[in-house]
Amino acid sequence: MILLPQVASFPFDDHNCPPIQLIISFCHSAYSWLKQDIENVVVVHCKAGMARTGLMISSLLLYLKFFPTAEESIDYYNQKRCVDGKGLVLPSQIRYVKYFERVQTYFNGENQPGRRCLLRGFRLHRCPYWIRPHITVSDHSGVLFSTKKHPRTKDLSSEDFWFTAPKKGVMVFALPGEPGLAELAGDFKIHFHDRQGDFYCWLNTTMMENRKILNTGDLDGFDKRKLPSPGFQVEVVLVDYNGPVPASPSSETVTKKSDESSGSAPALVNHGVAAPNENKETGNPDNDDVFSDGEAEEGGSSKSKKALAAGGTASTTSGSETKNNSDKVANLAHATEKVSLGNVGAQPAESTSELQKEAAAVGGGIPGHEVPNTESEFKAMAADASVFSFGDEDDYESE
Repeated sequence: MILLPQVASFPFDDHNCPPIQLIISFCHSAYSWLKQDIENVVVVHCKAGMARTGLMISSLLLYLKFFPTAEESIDYYNQKRCVDGKGLVLPSQIRYVKYFERVQTYFNGENQPGRRCLLRGFRLHRCPYWIRPHITVSDHSGVLFSTKKHPRTKDLSSEDFWFTAPKKGVMVFALPGEPGLAELAGDFKIHFHDRQGDFYCWLNTTMMENRKILNTGDLDGFDKRKLPSPGFQVEVVLVDYNGPVPASPSSETVTKKSDESSGSAPALVNHGVAAPNENKETGNPDNDDVFSDGEAEEGGSSKSKKALAAGGTASTTSGSETKNNSDKVANLAHATEKVSLGNVGAQPAESTSELQKEAAAVGGGIPGHEVPNTESEFKAMAADASVFSFGDEDDYESE
């Protein structure tokens, strides 16, 4: 935004990162002014004139080819700006200077469209018991997901929706039965709200793999926390996404697919995310099925299955209405077993809310059949260790 012929504004929030396109626009504007006259200068400032200013100046030095790498550009800025060399130190802001370097190196300075992804969930590695944060995911347009607002987690404490994975020292968050937490494209922010101190990070889907592991030095604000957490890591899991979430199939279609898949269930491999059946066959520890309910197709959630079984046996009334109810319960059981995070690209899955509605409709006429509420249903599914299996049996040693 041009305020005066010699003044331009490129705003973004303090302690945060700008859209990559904003960095590119700033560099173009500064260069167009500098090349007009050899005596022209560019003065850059923010509130304190350090972090956001450092991000932009370091990027401009790269754009003008004063330095070949982001590290050298940042080091030069820090030495010139601060006596202690701590001008640009926020991990995410440093990451975005490196993103800009990649844009210059690999994309000829042109911003790339945001790669569309679904955010699957998170792992916390070497996670001590005192880290159980709430989560907010946002982009430059607003909040995309929040555990404090999502209907399945808003009434739960953070200790209730983080679950222990089969590997020691690893905690997992995902929404069982749902394909992901939010759709992402381009820049996004993950903010962890914790009693011991918040920490967060900015990432870009185009500049990262579908599995990104962040150490404590990669997380903004983690160094200010009250308690140390040696070896702690955050793993962000994405999956490629090229369209709307598949529509829920009819009960007849779900039943047919359930029968067809009883012999051989399809496996989905996507940037390291694999269905459980494939992991059992290959034993490859690199396969990632932590956010898949696939194993529940065999074992399933014991509580859900018991409820469905009870509903199926309680319908003993004679007549066509009883037969229809039994068929609906059977279809619902098949549909519940097929709800899988790992089958997003392979097979449509009915949402939990739709299953609950159908269960309510069927259960209303079946004595002894009670449909669990959202909170108990979430806990029952997530408590099943198979929902969060890793595909290998090696324990993760916690420090």
